[in-house]
Amino acid sequence: MRGFTVFETLISMLIFSIITVALGLAVVAGKNALFTNDLPTQLRQNLLFAIVAMNRELRQTAPSKTNIGASSSNNYITFKIPHDNNGDGLTVDAIGSIEWGKDITYARDGSNRLIRTQAGTTSIISSEISALQFSRPAGEADILQIDIAAQGANNTGSWQDTEQAIIKMRN
Repeated sequence: MRGFTVFETLISMLIFSIITVALGLAVVAGKNALFTNDLPTQLRQNLLFAIVAMNRELRQTAPSKTNIGASSSNNYITFKIPHDNNGDGLTVDAIGSIEWGKDITYARDGSNRLIRTQAGTTSIISSEISALQFSRPAGEADILQIDIAAQGANNTGSWQDTEQAIIKMRN
């Protein structure tokens, strides 16, 4: 009789399982190494995420509802966006004036994070932010400029990336 014994089948399955697990672990380790050691990409993603988050809200504000302030090492921006305050489903009142929500503040905290604060609730938007600057170009009341930088280091060196956004306030 020709064929495999139960013992031979079990040994071959064991060897196949060990090879499969080893290959799976190698793929996972390679994937993790790619994403965790690519600090320049992480910094770029932090900057872009920060810009997108701020841009989404700042486009909705008005120059008269925006205040750029300065702290010891950075500046911050406080503004309001349209909000349905009376629950009628509209962001304008009965006479057509915009209903403004509570103050929103974007700033860099002491741990190099971009934070958003509204009504006493603070949320972290992005990390590894080394500089944050808000400004208005001269003669452009409805234009807001954001300059932001991210910095980090790993075992291969120190990295820095910067980004600038120009936002036109609509209201």
